[in-house]
Amino acid sequence: MQINSMDRSLLYTRKDSNEHDVSVWGGDGGLDVVLEPRWYFPYSGESLYAEAWQSWFNNPTGEGALTPPEEPPAGPKQQMELYREIQGTGDAAQQEELMKQILDIAADEFYAIGIALGPNGYGIVQNTFHNVPSPIPGSWLYPNPAPTNPEQYWIAQ
Repeated sequence: MQINSMDRSLLYTRKDSNEHDVSVWGGDGGLDVVLEPRWYFPYSGESLYAEAWQSWFNNPTGEGALTPPEEPPAGPKQQMELYREIQGTGDAAQQEELMKQILDIAADEFYAIGIALGPNGYGIVQNTFHNVPSPIPGSWLYPNPAPTNPEQYWIAQ
């Protein structure tokens, strides 16, 4: 194995052209699993693997794609169908059940190798700081603290 570190723009050029074998990236969990399932099936160009399959999922005609779409085998194709069902329902319990099915298939397909958990986060507590929600969700897709409206926080004198 040869490890080549490279500029992100070069990585994406190679990935978009389907000219890479593997990449190393930080993964997501929690609510991000449903909102950004890139590590669990070839969902988008951010999945960093199975470029032709994600192209088929997102752009079946291949118009403008660097990698022509290729119909995936049964496992990933079923995941894509399940995800479309998630997108089509507002029922959280149904979404959770469908996502569990996607994750079960992902365990068999083995797209990503998890090697470590992220470190525990931390926050600063100040008893005079008010109107701060508790808890504040933390994730890459939830660019905290912005969605908690910090402009509404106030400090007691």
